[in-house]
Amino acid sequence: MNTVPLLQGAAAAAYLGAAGLLAAGSRRRRLAAAGVVLAAGGFCVHLFVLVWRWLEIGKLPIVTRYEDMTVDALAVAGVYLLAQWRRPLLRPAGIGVLPLAAAALSAALWYNLGSFPWTPALRTNWLVIHSQLNSLAIGIATLTAAASLLPRSDEKTRIVGRLLAWTFFLWTAMVAAGSYWASLAWGRYWGWDPIESWSLVTLLGYAFVLHLRLKPAWRGRGGDLLGLVPYAMMLFTTYGLLLVMRSVHGRYLFL
Repeated sequence: MNTVPLLQGAAAAAYLGAAGLLAAGSRRRRLAAAGVVLAAGGFCVHLFVLVWRWLEIGKLPIVTRYEDMTVDALAVAGVYLLAQWRRPLLRPAGIGVLPLAAAALSAALWYNLGSFPWTPALRTNWLVIHSQLNSLAIGIATLTAAASLLPRSDEKTRIVGRLLAWTFFLWTAMVAAGSYWASLAWGRYWGWDPIESWSLVTLLGYAFVLHLRLKPAWRGRGGDLLGLVPYAMMLFTTYGLLLVMRSVHGRYLFL
């Protein structure tokens, strides 16, 4: 019996259980604290799965769709755990964040768990930089989206604004790193590939939301909820686009 799906399923179950405890702990702090502990346990199992694969294949697990989704889920859970520790106000956001991490972790198992030799285009540190910036941006964007749905407060709105700015910065850095990697791998910085184009559209979406938030009328809940639009675009760019369109990026994500 393959141990990886069992461990991955256990981590996903821990995330879901933690979200349930956080929901039940809205009026009982002990349950919420237990939810955080359970989420941290799931994170440790999740991290163990990735380290195990790293040692097994002898290279960073960041190329296939299985690896990509598993790493993204780790970033989502990790960003939440760190953020709620630094800003307790964000702890209830786990009700939305952790089920999404569990969903990505479970969905990853539908893809081939095999590996393949890296082509010369993949043997560059720019792939590592590009992919990890992407995962981190998704992690912060997911936390931002969940935080946007929390009850309104001035502090929450300020935090959401900062998180939006960090998401924009990291996504911009990801696009820039990917562009430079493309120049090394394919001999051009930009080719209007569907993934490239939608990444740019997502970047512009976040820039538009941040610009609107400079206006007093958009500094409250309306501005927070508007940030869900570029987040949906980010999810489509990362996970949905290759299901409906062909892209040069697809050859590195499916076996």
